[in-house]
Amino acid sequence: MSTLSIVIPAYNEKNTILSVVKAVEEVSLDGIEKEIIVVDDCSKDGTRDVLNDLKNRTAHKVIFHEKNRGKGGALRTGFAAAT
Repeated sequence: MSTLSIVIPAYNEKNTILSVVKAVEEVSLDGIEKEIIVVDDCSKDGTRDVLNDLKNRTAHKVIFHEKNRGKGGALRTGFAAAT
């Protein structure tokens, strides 16, 4: 079976991040497993709390930047974590 890694960069997305992750989860890919990686780019609005909860109840990878590196930096971090 093949695996598709999906990287979701997030910055101050407290109100929308769960709906984005859910939408990705619901996509059916025949014969392809999904690896969902969410990279929080040092959010200040509570996104980290939402993602900590997500990390504790799912197998998704959740990575936290300690310093904002921009969207490109978040994507590079996610790509590096992809299997």
